[in-house]
Amino acid sequence: MKRIVTAVALVGLLAACSSQGGGSTESTAPGASTAASAGASEAASTGGSGTASADCAAAFAPLADLGLQSTSELGDLAEEVQPTIEACESVADWIAGAQDVVADEVRPGTADLLLRIQCEDMALASTPICQEL
Repeated sequence: MKRIVTAVALVGLLAACSSQGGGSTESTAPGASTAASAGASEAASTGGSGTASADCAAAFAPLADLGLQSTSELGDLAEEVQPTIEACESVADWIAGAQDVVADEVRPGTADLLLRIQCEDMALASTPICQEL
């Protein structure tokens, strides 16, 4: 059930982005607060396109062979994404790690939504990423 909700949410977000010509995803994400938008913008400016930490890159390594085309495909891989959330130091670090395994650009708004959905799992609540969100 969780995967279905994740997939529907990501498809809706991507459809909203496409209909607005690739505009800012922070303002179109359902339920995204102003603070969340600011956090996603900060992630983009502080390292979203930088280099992932060694632990984060290692956590994403198993996903490299899957040939992922978009961030939304990560939403279908909840079990595989969980170790990345546990290993990465911040949202910006996670975005940098994801960019290494996803062909398309990893947009901060899409990453923010995906991470928020994953952080609903109580097992991840104490991770640095979920604390940041």
